Amino acid sequence: MTTPRYIIDNLPAQVKIPYLHWTEYMESNLSFNLANSEIHTKGHSERVLLYALLIGERMAENTKTDLCVLAHTAIFHDTRRLDDGLDTGHGARAASYYMKYCEINTDIAFLKPASLVMKYHDRDDETGIKAIAQSIPNEAERTIRLYRIFKDADALDRFRLGANGLDTRFLRHQEAVQLVDFARDLVRQTV
Repeated sequence: MTTPRYIIDNLPAQVKIPYLHWTEYMESNLSFNLANSEIHTKGHSERVLLYALLIGERMAENTKTDLCVLAHTAIFHDTRRLDDGLDTGHGARAASYYMKYCEINTDIAFLKPASLVMKYHDRDDETGIKAIAQSIPNEAERTIRLYRIFKDADALDRFRLGANGLDTRFLRHQEAVQLVDFARDLVRQTV
C-alpha cells in the first residue's frame, strides 16, 4: 500500500473499509501484464480506487453496491495493458480478465456494471455511454453515472504524468474537481 497511513486514518469509514479491503485484495490476488510499468502500476490503481470511492461517497445517490462496482473497476481496469501508451482495447481485455477471474474465484462476485465501465473506460465518453446504454438498458442510467465517476477518478491520477498531466476542464463532477489538490499532493507523496 502506497497511501500514507495518516490519509487512510482520516478517511470516512464508508470509504476506508472498502479501500483497505480492495487494496489488499488487488495486492494479494491480481496480476498486471505490465508489472514493471512506472505509469500503470498497482499504485496507480490504488489511487484510482481511493478517488473513485471518495467521489462516489460524496455523491448522495450512490449505494454500497455502487461503491463496490467502482472498486472492482478500479482494481482491474489496467491489468491487461500491453503498453503504457494509449492502448485502446485494454479496457475490454481487462473486462474479459475480470469476468474469467470471477468465474474461477468465488470470493468476488461478477458485477456487469463494473465490467462495462471497465470495458469502455479507455474510450471517449460518447462511444462509452452509447455502448453501455445498449448493453444494459435496464441499468443504463446508473452504469453511465458510475462510468463518469470512474473516468474522473482515473483522470485525477494523471498528475503522475507530470504537473500539467490533468486538464481539470475535462472532469465531469464537482466532487472530482474538489479532489484535484488532494490528488496532486497524493501523487507527490507516493510516486
